[in-house]
Amino acid sequence: MAAKHFMIYYQKGSGTYIVTEPRPWARENKHHFPDYDFVIKHPTSNEVDEWLIKNKNFKKVINTNEIILVQNIDPNLVL
Repeated sequence: MAAKHFMIYYQKGSGTYIVTEPRPWARENKHHFPDYDFVIKHPTSNEVDEWLIKNKNFKKVINTNEIILVQNIDPNLVL
């Protein structure tokens, strides 16, 4: 079984922490992934994780066979 991917980030407008999965987040933020049509071609969870790490200062804080978690708790994060 593949590891389950999660992401946590702080949503400034609502003042809450959001816990979601990378692929649903990517579908809601398609503008960050112009090479994918989200019909036939989707980014993998690993690709989304790597994009978040490279572009939005996320950190991989858990990386096991069961769970991969990336997070950014910067209160000024803009996604």
